[in-house]
Amino acid sequence: MPPPALLAFAREFNAGRYFEAHEALEEGLEELPEEHWDLWIGLIQVAVGYHKRAQGLRGGAAGMLRRGLEKMRAFPAAAAGLELEPLRVAVAEELRRLEGRTDGEEAAATVRIRFVKRRRGA
Repeated sequence: MPPPALLAFAREFNAGRYFEAHEALEEGLEELPEEHWDLWIGLIQVAVGYHKRAQGLRGGAAGMLRRGLEKMRAFPAAAAGLELEPLRVAVAEELRRLEGRTDGEEAAATVRIRFVKRRRGA
């Protein structure tokens, strides 16, 4: 079972409450494994980036998403019980959109925090 802070982060993030998601993870950092410290900071930065995007602060959003993505790239596709690759893809797409490297103003991809599914009996 993931730590409560990570569960709270995912619940808030997936509901589009990015500020609350970053707060939940930040407040629970002490209960999370230290070997994934950069991942936790990267997730916080991504949440802040999406919060800034929702406020219309494109430059600030892009900066935070870029920093968060860089931290997440240091981890495998699945780490700390999270499926990171779909998140990294969505963040990279949003970053391209914010930086004007895509055609038009296509709709933002749905970004979600997903946990690795455990097989029964495992």
